[in-house]
This record gives sequence, C-alpha cells and structure tokens, in this order.
Amino acid sequence: MDEQIQAQMQRMQTLDAEERYGELLAYLQELYAATEALPAPARTDYFMTLFQWKMLIEKYPPAAEALARARDEQARRLLAGEYHVGSAPHDPMHFQRADRVALMVEMNRTLEDPGATRAVFLQLEASDPALARRDAYRMLEAIVEAGDFALGERYRGDPLALLRDVNVNAQSMPLFPPGRQAPRLAAELSNLTKDVRIAIAVLCGLQREDEAHALRRALLDGLANDELRAMAERELDVPGTIFGIHAERQTALDEAGG
Repeated sequence: MDEQIQAQMQRMQTLDAEERYGELLAYLQELYAATEALPAPARTDYFMTLFQWKMLIEKYPPAAEALARARDEQARRLLAGEYHVGSAPHDPMHFQRADRVALMVEMNRTLEDPGATRAVFLQLEASDPALARRDAYRMLEAIVEAGDFALGERYRGDPLALLRDVNVNAQSMPLFPPGRQAPRLAAELSNLTKDVRIAIAVLCGLQREDEAHALRRALLDGLANDELRAMAERELDVPGTIFGIHAERQTALDEAGG
C-alpha cells in the first residue's frame, strides 16, 4: 500500500477511535478538496474518502450536512456544463476520469436522497436533452426509487438487452473465478438483474403487475443454466447479493494471505 494512503488511513482510524468526529470530518473535507484539485482524478481517488464519510454519517449528523453541500456543488457544476472533475481540460483518452454524474448519484445514495438525483436529472433534461438521454441509465435507479415511474418508463430501455451476452460468456467463464481474477460474468449478471429489477419496479409502479411478473419469468427462463438462474433470483430479491459474495471471497483471500 502507498505510504501516503497508509498514513491517511491511520489518521482517520485514530480520529474515529478517539471519537474526534469534528476533526475527522474536517480531514475528510481536506482530502476531498485535494482530490477535486487533481488534473484528472479517477473515481478510485475518491473511494476511500467517500467511504469513510459514509461511515462517519452514521455517528455524526453534521457529516451528512457537509456531504449534502458537496453534492449540491457537484450538481451545480454539472448543470453549468462541467461534466468531468479535475482541473485539466477534458481528454477522451482519460477513460478512468471521474465525472459529476457518478459522484452526485453516489453521494445521494449515501444520503438516501434519490429525489435529489431525480431533480437534477429533470434540470439536465431541460438544459441538455442529449446528455440527459445518454446518462439516464446511471440515474434511473434513483428516479424509480423517488417514485417517478412515468419518467422511469420513458428512459428504461430493454431490460433484457444483456441476456445474450451473459449466456454467451457463461459458456467459457465461471461465475466467480478463482483467486483475484475479475468476476466479469458475475458483474454482467448483476447489471442484467439490476436492469430487470428497475423495469419490474416501474411496471409495478404503473400498476402493470402482469407484465412485471412476465419479465421476471422471462429473465429466469432465459438464463442458460441453473447456477445463473439461482443467483439472478437471489439478486432480484436482495440487491447487492452478487457483490456481497464477491466481497466475502476477497476477504477470505486476504485472511488466507492469497
């Protein structure tokens, strides 16, 4: 681990253990500002800070207020046309560069405020319809959680679009590969079930329950094998199951020194 990151983590752990929550919040804000000032920060550059911020909110309510202010600034700059974070001009070759949509959605998820994501999307739809349509899928879950099923129906697309790719890749990829190999098939299955789950929520919200049941059946019947079907059903019923299993496997590897 990088020595600087290790030192940052140690300081955060110390402040948290000593319940110096105000100082911890100030330190997190300092790290967040430093990341914002980078030429082209990646989403991973924000991960540790935002994760610790989320943990702090559970213990220290002012942390939520501070995150809401940071979220509002991200939304303001997005609506002003500043799509990517960082001080450098946009470079299409910076594939890992963070963008304000992703940060805003993540912050609102932490704040349990899907309505704020929906509100920004409506403003984006009015000011930049092409951008709104391009990024609608990234805000769709929050839109539906906010109860705007009509808007969700307008942008949801084909929820089974990824089904063929999942079945094709299942012929040559394990759901959870050994060691630290990337679980590509599991990630694709997670994305597929998420699309279906959102579509089911939209259909139920529009009182089209028969279509919702038919869609769930179409997914499960359309998957290539029993393992995929069982995992998809678990993911539909408890979102995050696939990620949780992968995280448990990685933790077991860490504990085993693998």
